[in-house]
Amino acid sequence: MTDLERELDTLFQAPFAEFVGARNGLAARLKKEGRDEESARVRGLAKPSFTAWLVNQLYWTARRELDSFLKAADRVRTGEKAMLEGRKTAGHGDAVTERRKTLDQLVSRATSRAAEEGTPLSPALTERLRTTLDAIGAYGGAAARHSRGRLQEDLDPPGFAALAALGAGDAGGGKRGTPAAPPKLQLVRSTPHPKLAEAKGRATEAEAEAARSQDAAAAAADAERRARTVAEQARTRLADVERALKSAKAEAEAAAVALKTRQAEARSAAAAATAAMKALEKARDSVDRLDRSSETDTWQR
Repeated sequence: MTDLERELDTLFQAPFAEFVGARNGLAARLKKEGRDEESARVRGLAKPSFTAWLVNQLYWTARRELDSFLKAADRVRTGEKAMLEGRKTAGHGDAVTERRKTLDQLVSRATSRAAEEGTPLSPALTERLRTTLDAIGAYGGAAARHSRGRLQEDLDPPGFAALAALGAGDAGGGKRGTPAAPPKLQLVRSTPHPKLAEAKGRATEAEAEAARSQDAAAAAADAERRARTVAEQARTRLADVERALKSAKAEAEAAAVALKTRQAEARSAAAAATAAMKALEKARDSVDRLDRSSETDTWQR
C-alpha cells in the first residue's frame, strides 16, 4: 500500500516542471488501490507557485538555515510584543540583525536553486519570495509548521490589530490597587480591499504564466541542445562515411589501373607466346626439311 504522507513529501520535493505529472501518477496509484477519497484529495492539490515551490525546497534542503530564520523571527516578534506591552527587552537589535541575515541566506539559497531549475529569479519573483518568507516568520515557527515543505501559494504577512483588552481579569473582579494588565496583541488577517485582492490575483496569475513560460523556454532550450547534439553526431558520422567512400574510390581507381596494367601485360605475353609458337613451328619445319634432304642424299649414294 502507498504510504500517502511519504509520497506527498516526495511529491513536493519533485522538480517544479514535474509536479503535475507526479501528482496525477500518485492519484492514479491511490485510485488503483481503491482509496478513492485520498486519490481525489491528491488530484485536487494545486501546483505550487514557483516561489512557494522554492520555499518548500528550502524546507527539504536547507532545514538548518530555515529553522535559524524562524527562531530569529520568533525572538523578534517576542521582543516587539514586549515593547508594545511597555516592558523592556534585551537583545532585540541582535535578533533583528540575525533575522535579516538568515533571511538573506535563505533568499540566496533559493536563488541558486531557481538557477539550477533553469528559471533564474526576476527581481519581482525575488521580492515575492522574500515576502512569503517574511510572512512565515511573522506567523512564527509553530504556526507555519503545518505547511512547511508543502506550501502551495505565496503568503502575505498578517495585519496587526491591537484589541482593547485592558482589564486586569473579570470586570471589577481584580484586587484593589492591582495594576491593570497590559494590552494584549492579537494577530489577525487584514481584510484586503477588493481591488487590491483582484490586483493580487492578476499578479499571481501573471507570475504563474511567467513561470509556465520559463518552463516552456527551458524545455525548448533543452530540446534545442539535444537536437544540436544529434545533428553534430550525424555530421560526424557523415564525415566518416565520406572519408571511407573517398578511400574506397581511391582503392577502386588503383585497382582499375592495376587491372589495365595486368591486361596489357597479358596481351604482351599472349603476343610473345604466339610469336614463340610460330618460331617453333618454323624451326620444326626447317628440321624436317633438313632431315628429308639428308635421307635423299643418302639414298642416291
